[in-house]
Amino acid sequence: MKIDKNNPGSLYLEGTQITSLPDGLTVGGSLDLRGTQITSLPDGLTVGGSLCLEGTQITSLPDGLTVGRSLYLEGTQITGAQYDCGNEMRTIIAYNHPKKGKVVSLGCFIGTQDECISAVHKKYRGEAALHYISKITAAFDAAK
Repeated sequence: MKIDKNNPGSLYLEGTQITSLPDGLTVGGSLDLRGTQITSLPDGLTVGGSLCLEGTQITSLPDGLTVGRSLYLEGTQITGAQYDCGNEMRTIIAYNHPKKGKVVSLGCFIGTQDECISAVHKKYRGEAALHYISKITAAFDAAK
């Protein structure tokens, strides 16, 4: 476990042997679970900063998940996730946010389907935009 004095309230468990977290856990900063043995996240998990699940065995996101910043899913097998999207090769996942309803995580962007599509149109054009939007739609369809 690593403590970051510049990011108080964060929990860095990368590479530890942790296998579970308590229901209703709130982490004020970021939560890094990279390379841990954890296989599921608790219901009602709230992370004020970023949530890093890279290289874990997690296959779904819990009900009531709240993430304040980025959601990193590279190297996971989360059902419904769309991998290697856009120029940045991002992973897209839609999930039910307890206050916002269905949202999509797209790198550092988290918002509704319409907000996400609008953001893509601002950055991409033509076939690239259409491809990205098809991945967003697939992520939302998988989350229904």
